[in-house]
Amino acid sequence: MTEASYGFELLQERYIDELKTQARLYRHIKTGAELLSMTNDDENKVFGITFRTPPRDSTGVAHILEHSVLCGSRRYPVKEPFVEILKGSLQTFLNAFTYPDRTCYPVASQNTQDFYNLIDVYLDAVFYPRITPEIFQQEGWHYEMEEPDGPLAYRGVVFNEMKGANSSPDRLLAEYSQQSLFPDTTYGLDSGGDPAVIPDLTHEQFRNFHRRYYHPSNARIFFAGDDDPEERLRLVDAYLKDFKKIEINSAVHLQPRFDSPRRTARSFAAGDDSSKGMVTVNWRHKYGAPYPGVYPSRHSRFATAQGAY
Repeated sequence: MTEASYGFELLQERYIDELKTQARLYRHIKTGAELLSMTNDDENKVFGITFRTPPRDSTGVAHILEHSVLCGSRRYPVKEPFVEILKGSLQTFLNAFTYPDRTCYPVASQNTQDFYNLIDVYLDAVFYPRITPEIFQQEGWHYEMEEPDGPLAYRGVVFNEMKGANSSPDRLLAEYSQQSLFPDTTYGLDSGGDPAVIPDLTHEQFRNFHRRYYHPSNARIFFAGDDDPEERLRLVDAYLKDFKKIEINSAVHLQPRFDSPRRTARSFAAGDDSSKGMVTVNWRHKYGAPYPGVYPSRHSRFATAQGAY
């Protein structure tokens, strides 16, 4: 197919009868970004942009960046624009998620103008965030002293969040199971961030991660609902047209097969009862990666869609 509109070329078109949905897959000609446009009668309009963000260590850089992206941008240079949106928008869903191999920014609204406003905030946030040293320290890690003569301690939104997450034996068991099955891939790392490693992350590494992966050439964009499909393309192209296509190495490689079964023993906080223990037996999927969309480790910016912040 050669049909083009607002800088996008149409790759595939299909009507999905069971969903009563017209699906169109586009590629942005200038940047290579892919966009899936689903048109149906659902008044709850949905937008999402996802970047493949495989980390190279357990500093939690993708997780910290997800938090920081939502702390103001070029057109919305306020401290926490998404907190203000939660207060005043008609949104029906607003969140962001970090997975071991990708970072997702979905939003939804039943009001068309509100929906378009939200898309503009999201696109400006991911492509032009205010990821200053102060935001990095706030969301990632920094030093604090409770008393003038007291010892230095690590603090930070993600640092504190992951300390809390690692206090859950069930969460650790899921994390260790995944890491034991895929030790040579991105799934063998802690994408949320290991508190023992998070302080190794520098602001320069943090900014370079954004430059490397938060580019239209590494983006997958999704729309669904009853809004104008042409307006979708126009809104997105208004941002993408300022970029050029680049080569981005964000591929996730398969885990080589083990020569024999492996046994791993890890510790967890059990309180005063040191006799507690947990056992799990795991088999790797034959394709060498987790099932699509199924990950034990996922970290979201907001606790609920309605903003338990």
